[in-house]
Formats: sequence, C-alpha cells, structure tokens
Amino acid sequence: MRGIGELTPPPGGAGLVEPVLRAAADHGGLNWMQAVELVRETPSMYLELSTAGIVFAVRLAIEEIPDRTLFGSDAPYGDPVLARALVERVTGPGQVRDRVLGGTMAELVGLG
Repeated sequence: MRGIGELTPPPGGAGLVEPVLRAAADHGGLNWMQAVELVRETPSMYLELSTAGIVFAVRLAIEEIPDRTLFGSDAPYGDPVLARALVERVTGPGQVRDRVLGGTMAELVGLG
C-alpha cells in the first residue's frame, strides 16, 4: 500500500516535509471529484476519508466507490466520533455502511 499519511517531523524540522506537501499539492490536493474519479478508474486504489471535511466529499466517495472507500478520522487531530457520524449521516444501516466503517479494511488486512 502507498499513500501520504501523517507527517510528524522532529522539533524544528518542519521544512523536511515541504517537498512531500509540494508533491501532494501538485497531484490534486483537496479536489475530491478528481480523487474519486481516479480511484474509480484504478481498481487497485482505495480512498480513505480522514481528510474529508465536507459532507459532499464523503457522500460522493461512498456513492461512487462504496467498496473502495475507507473510514478515517485523522485522530488525534480529527474527532473519530464526528467522522463516524458523518459516514452514518450519508449512509443507511447495512452493508455499504459496514464496509466503509471497517469491513473493507478487514478484508484488505486478511481479517474478513
């Protein structure tokens, strides 16, 4: 698996992550529509929701790529309860919600 997750530089070393942030900005940044489209077109790719700050992004991802959308909360910086509530708000009870909230990840790591 590849991706950009939490970047925690040592004290005084914030400049060390600047090249990574620049590269990420060059590849779409916060454009959720492009991210969903890219994942939809790339069967081996998944979209993790930890930085989804708007309802539209979560709803779009789950509607378009329900089997490849993964719950994330960005904890400790984000609130896992609010992130879960957002997923629950845009889904009904059932298989899609269960997959997003952990079922798909369980399959990926061999637990499901």
